[in-house]
Amino acid sequence: MAKKRSNHFIWILALMGVLAVIMYYQFGQKPAQPPEPGYNMEKTGAGVILDFSEQSLKLHAAVDSGLANSKVTPREVKEAKREVPRTGVEGIIRWHTRNILLELPETVSPETLEQAIKPLAANAGGKVIGTEPDNYNGTSAVRIDVGIQDSLNNEPLTLVTDRIYIIKEKKAVPSKPKPKVERKSGSMAIIIDDFGYTREPIAGFANMGRPITFAVLPYRAYSNEAATRALSAGHLVMLHLPLEPLSAAEETEPTVITVAMSDAEIKDKVAKAIAATPGVKGVNNHQGSKATADRRVMKTVLGVIKANNLFFIDSRTNGQTIAAETSRQLGLRTGENELFLDNSSDIELIKDQLRKAVKMAQKNGSVTVIGHARPNTVTAVREMIPEIEAGGIRLVYVNELLD
Repeated sequence: MAKKRSNHFIWILALMGVLAVIMYYQFGQKPAQPPEPGYNMEKTGAGVILDFSEQSLKLHAAVDSGLANSKVTPREVKEAKREVPRTGVEGIIRWHTRNILLELPETVSPETLEQAIKPLAANAGGKVIGTEPDNYNGTSAVRIDVGIQDSLNNEPLTLVTDRIYIIKEKKAVPSKPKPKVERKSGSMAIIIDDFGYTREPIAGFANMGRPITFAVLPYRAYSNEAATRALSAGHLVMLHLPLEPLSAAEETEPTVITVAMSDAEIKDKVAKAIAATPGVKGVNNHQGSKATADRRVMKTVLGVIKANNLFFIDSRTNGQTIAAETSRQLGLRTGENELFLDNSSDIELIKDQLRKAVKMAQKNGSVTVIGHARPNTVTAVREMIPEIEAGGIRLVYVNELLD
């Protein structure tokens, strides 16, 4: 009897051993699969391309599903391919973007729409990045940003794939014959720098009768007057922030952000300059050919700008600037100067630059240009307005052209 029990026990141990071997080969031999990256990688002679286009399309589909579930149909969709240089290494980051215009009925709120999109975006590997007030072609709007937030090389990465602009649905009115409206072929944002030095150009630009973006220097004799006069006329105001130029001889401002400053000093000076300028909605750099090429300095400057919910325009005073690139990496709404209007003070030469800007807008759909607060620039811009508009170009504030 004892021998039978012993044999029975041996068979049980043998069976358990076989099961253990099977489980080991079934489960122990398969390492956990790492999560798939959200991009396709392509190695080229100019570096590595990280292509998030496929992930972008998944997020587009998620947004479309959220809109369909909410019974909302877009009024307008604009699509574009985007790419920016990678941070710290050679190569580029590529993705696909959309701007979507919605007119919501009273039965659907922006909050309801956001909640409908959130889980679908998460399932597609993205998220709702934020919701904030904005405007769309001069109309007050609420903007929902959907996209990808991750990190690359321990640097934060934010790629907005869908900007959803929400405006109130217009109530039906008795139909009237619609007047023929000339079809616009492009938009132009004119930024005027260096307000604050003199009083004379302030009234000329404030009374232009068209959108002019005022870039106001801090701490100058007429800085507050320029900002308040612009605001009272309904214009957009930016801080024209002095940054260190390559040539020390060009440095003329009382307060300049330099590459020798600590992060704490930079943050303090940028915050004070923002506070000193009334009504600012954004920032662009004054000079800065040295500072805008320094990644540490620009990350610190742009961190303060982001904390104040402002946008950033790279004046591009140096071909080596990384300011716009860094701004986009940090998730700021960003634009770049594409043409200086008045390197010469000759009125006819300024007009020629404006004609060049018209051609750029007709070709590319939009253009951002920079002039300066000078009497001859006032004259040239005022006299060119009929010609600009005859070319099918609509003058807008620069925040309407940001990406």
